Amino acid sequence: MLKYVCPDYRIKSLFDLSPKWLKRNGYMKIVVDIDNTLLPRDKNLVGPRAMTWIRQLHQQGINVALISNNGGDRIKGIVRQTGLGAVMRAAKPLPLSYKRIVKGMGGGKILFVGDQLLTDVLGAKISGLPVVWVQSLGGKEHFITRCTRKLEKFLINRLISSGKMPKERVL
Repeated sequence: MLKYVCPDYRIKSLFDLSPKWLKRNGYMKIVVDIDNTLLPRDKNLVGPRAMTWIRQLHQQGINVALISNNGGDRIKGIVRQTGLGAVMRAAKPLPLSYKRIVKGMGGGKILFVGDQLLTDVLGAKISGLPVVWVQSLGGKEHFITRCTRKLEKFLINRLISSGKMPKERVL
């Protein structure tokens, strides 16, 4: 069970994921979770730092897409702001949306980035894809997410005590 919730990489902030590291490791395509990874769940506007990070990736030839279990006007607005493709109402961790986004990006080596072990990491691992686990931005969370965070804490402790959890670092 632990192998399906153990990320391949672990970072504190999305901005610790550099274009240089991505290119060096052959990741020319990445998929980023929206809520509490790209911006807090209770915010509607993508901040200037995130927009600069996205532009830097594009300047380096790295294709970025978004994924979210949510939908509606808020997510559509974020997609418009960033100009990125997205899968909304993804039903993570079910693999269907992961497969859909991989197909939409033309396949190849794709890296997923998200803040939740039980949706983002689990879905990517079930789908056989590499994943970066980022520390949550800590915005307001959905009731279900607040519940799964409790199980997540238990799993984090198990991963750390077993020596399987990668060390947090800048990539």
